[in-house]
Amino acid sequence: MPFIFASNSNKNEYKAILLIVIASFLSNESKAQTQKSMTAKQVTIRDKQVEINYFQQGQGERTLLFLHGWCIDGTYWENQLEYFSKNYDVYAIDLPGFGKSKAVRTNWTIEEYANDVIAFIDTMNLKNLVIIGHSMAGEILLQIALTNNQEIVGIVGVDNFKIIDVVFTPEQMKQMTDFFPMLEKDFKNSAPLYADMMLFHPTTSKEVKDRVKTDFANSDSVIGYKTIMTQMQYASTDAQRLEQLDYKLYLINSDGFPTNETGLKNHCKNSFQVETISATGHYPMIEKPTEFNLILEKVLTGIK
Repeated sequence: MPFIFASNSNKNEYKAILLIVIASFLSNESKAQTQKSMTAKQVTIRDKQVEINYFQQGQGERTLLFLHGWCIDGTYWENQLEYFSKNYDVYAIDLPGFGKSKAVRTNWTIEEYANDVIAFIDTMNLKNLVIIGHSMAGEILLQIALTNNQEIVGIVGVDNFKIIDVVFTPEQMKQMTDFFPMLEKDFKNSAPLYADMMLFHPTTSKEVKDRVKTDFANSDSVIGYKTIMTQMQYASTDAQRLEQLDYKLYLINSDGFPTNETGLKNHCKNSFQVETISATGHYPMIEKPTEFNLILEKVLTGIK
């Protein structure tokens, strides 16, 4: 979650570079605004080492599983649960270490998170499944998809895989790495500052901004830092992993910085489809939920 600095004479370029790099690796209205219909349930998985807090609504022949991004939780899918539960069996979970889910471990890698989600799918006996993953959960989604679980029929990323094959200068890379010590030393202040600078659009509401920054600040600093570092490591091999993907990759990305579709063409062997949602920051599902839902509905219609 690195900062990349441009020259002082071009702050807009600097901000654009920061947005794509950092927002691609991370992941976010206040929890107090969560609808009462989002009744939480819990299930223990992985030899009782992991407790998953989850939300479920609706029923249908197809199941949707929503995965949140970095330092937020399953309540960010509130509007999607309400909307899609009319026709689908819909789940949203808190990933362990975030929200109210817990795990007895010190290893917070993308692979471990993928194992958590796979165990949840198996324990809940989810069938005919489409997984939707936001931000950091894009990597989790990719790792799960590479297992070729027969119950998974489609995958949808939300504001991720935007910088495949994008090359950064040594100076930009240095500024990226310079941010890590700041985050490790003072996570509570550095994480919200990053969000305030990089993850919002000029039209993003104060309520959304406050929610995201509060959640970042209140996240477990050790888990937050470790997940960001392990995700960065995993993301460096996204291109190679996309070449192994047996699913068509669907993406719903904001236009805060464009998706490098050339990189996706070079590596997605089973094709891809990018749907763009305009004038939002990194959290289109809460910034423009009505438009987001209509786009996702279109995508789901295309998944056979």
